[in-house]
Amino acid sequence: MAYQAKQFGIVLKNARMDKHLTQAELAEILDISLSYLKDLERFRNNPSYEIFEKVIRYFNLSADTVIYPNKNLNSDTYQQIDRLLTRCDESQLRVILATVEALLAESERNSETEAASVSDK
Repeated sequence: MAYQAKQFGIVLKNARMDKHLTQAELAEILDISLSYLKDLERFRNNPSYEIFEKVIRYFNLSADTVIYPNKNLNSDTYQQIDRLLTRCDESQLRVILATVEALLAESERNSETEAASVSDK
């Protein structure tokens, strides 16, 4: 699998914390040792495929979260937004999506305008 231990550890720890589970509770649920779970969360070990699959299924995660990491994943702001999104209904999520798309489009237009003005000089 093409992912890094750090990415898996971050996703695992965030998912565990979102469910308000202790490391000991999650280790028991996953049927692994507490020390192995700690190593996963501290980026000291890669999970076996079996553990990777158990984590993805238990927390209802997308494998893309781990395999295609987001550069913002370590940001406190990103993590807060991610946690809050899980509490939104479909209508609220559509509003948030439209807002983010509008912000990004505006940012791209500003970047293009700045690049054009620099090249004119």
